[in-house]
Amino acid sequence: MTATNPTTATNSPMSTQDHTTGGGTENFSTTTAKITSAAHTAVDIAAENLAHAEKALREARISAGEKVSETAQQAKSYSEDALATVTAYVGHYPLRSVGIALAAGFLLSALLKK
Repeated sequence: MTATNPTTATNSPMSTQDHTTGGGTENFSTTTAKITSAAHTAVDIAAENLAHAEKALREARISAGEKVSETAQQAKSYSEDALATVTAYVGHYPLRSVGIALAAGFLLSALLKK
């Protein structure tokens, strides 16, 4: 017969002794605290990243709005310049302008009929 050491029998994975008694609830509390802490840290990091993303989106929206406004102002300026140029040309060359308008109308109507 072989003698069994009581300390090795209780630490063996095959032991039928209940591990929740004694230090078991303390280990559970420590594990729960670690998991809770890790979850809070993850949520804090996610919230910080979202705050950075929100700030970047707000800055991009402002920048895009400024660019659109600037482009609209440039388009308005170009159209005003073109109108002034056409008006000056028509004032200097009225008969030539009428001829150009008739030719453009004739070409346009020929293209649209097909």
